[in-house]
Amino acid sequence: MRPVSSLAVCLMLGAQTLAAQTRESIDVRVIELEATVLDRKGQPVQGLTLDDFKVRVGKRDVPVTNFYAVRDGKVLADDTPSAPPKEIATETSIPTSLVIFIDDRHLSQRSHSRAMEALKKYVSANVGASTIATLMRYDRSLEVRIRPTERPGPILREIEAVAKSPVLDEIPRERTALLRDIDETLMAIKDSDGRLGPQGETPETLFYRIQRYAEQRSSDIDHTLRALEEAIEVASAFTGRKVLLYVSDGLPQTAALEVFEYWDRALMRTGTYIQGGVMRGDSGEVMRFDRTSAFRRLAQTAQRANVSIFSFDAAGLRGEAGRSADHMSTLGSLNTTSMHANQRSGLQFVAEETGGLYVANENDIDKVLARISEQFKSYYSIGIRPPGGSGEIRVTVKNRPDLRVIAARRSPPRTREDKLEQSLRSRLYTRTAENPLNVTLKTGVAMLTNGVCVVPIRVLVPQPQLPPDLTPQTVEFRMVMLNEQNDESAIQTATLPFIRGEVHHPLRLRIRPERLVLSTAVSNPMSDETSYLQADVDGTTCR
Repeated sequence: MRPVSSLAVCLMLGAQTLAAQTRESIDVRVIELEATVLDRKGQPVQGLTLDDFKVRVGKRDVPVTNFYAVRDGKVLADDTPSAPPKEIATETSIPTSLVIFIDDRHLSQRSHSRAMEALKKYVSANVGASTIATLMRYDRSLEVRIRPTERPGPILREIEAVAKSPVLDEIPRERTALLRDIDETLMAIKDSDGRLGPQGETPETLFYRIQRYAEQRSSDIDHTLRALEEAIEVASAFTGRKVLLYVSDGLPQTAALEVFEYWDRALMRTGTYIQGGVMRGDSGEVMRFDRTSAFRRLAQTAQRANVSIFSFDAAGLRGEAGRSADHMSTLGSLNTTSMHANQRSGLQFVAEETGGLYVANENDIDKVLARISEQFKSYYSIGIRPPGGSGEIRVTVKNRPDLRVIAARRSPPRTREDKLEQSLRSRLYTRTAENPLNVTLKTGVAMLTNGVCVVPIRVLVPQPQLPPDLTPQTVEFRMVMLNEQNDESAIQTATLPFIRGEVHHPLRLRIRPERLVLSTAVSNPMSDETSYLQADVDGTTCR
């Protein structure tokens, strides 16, 4: 999926383009918290009731408005406060909407192979009616490889295709080359008592290269986090428990931290001075490449979308600091303890903030996936009505300090427009229709008109028979499109009036000559009901 601006779609009424019309209002709602309770051994705790929980928002205790338990995707009844939950009829279930996000940009070849084998086994055993899965792959751009499905077969075929894709390992190779140049340059200067390394490199130009490397890695991290935000936006309107599983070797919170630390140690060992003083990768320099704010933004995006983020270190058990085949050098070795902590700290923060989990130092990926799956399939749904203002959400089990509760720490309010746009975009992928307003959407054949590919569409909406205060005089129309390369258009918005008891409105879409998915939303602004409909549009007839 690429930036939404890359697909140009124009919605026209007559000869004029309709300007986007938006309104913003904060709705008062019940927040559903999905809380997993773990004992000291990290095992889920079952059998708790509503009266066992305490919820605090900021400095205020808030009452629980509704409660139920879910075990392996099945809802459990809570007949009385004192009785443990029992299973409801088997048809009452809460499916898990799972987005598997494979980050090939931040996976080594070894980790990639191990993770793909484990994912194939996990998908075969778990994807079905209770776990609907979507597969995405990232390597500088985001690809939606499989849209939401409960059939494991298509996902297994795509994972097999991803497994055969080459992994370039560019980032560690670039870092190794830079460390080698640091060694060679500083050692040559020390041995010759001169100012130039073997390739004419000076300490000043070498430090500039380190800064450039850090800038590139910062940009790389930012692009990855934006791709994760895009994936969350897609998942935002999925049904049931929404989970994003991020597969990688880690994602640094501070770009090139290990290189700056190595540079400082190399300078000290060689006694190299620059322009009368030691040029250091000090805290001020390193902080320029700190991405904490970007990780915080990712967590907030997930909290708004009610998506829990789970991830693990696909490299498995990490060694202690010291020399290794990957980190050999003349002047020393990378501080691998610091490097690995940096690679996981941002992901740990995001997992904790969204009610997910991060697992490190575990070689058995099958075991990791089983642990993660158990956590997001068995939980307690706790409904609260948030007080005015905002604050950290803290869920605890009364009188049980030995139990740990994992739940999203914040649930920022979403505007009405946010929710409509998220739901509209997600249906480009889920292709799920809802039609409480009895809308009819008709699309015509795309044709060249004055050298422009135009497809006619017609929207028919009967005026609802409602009390006067809920009877609208207009409806809000929104649309977005997706091409076969998963490029999304910008959202177009229009207000369509009722005339003689109905909306019967012809519209024209100016599109590119390609096959597209059209996702539409028609909203009654009085009752806040919305119909979502999708259609296929074939622009190739304009070629």
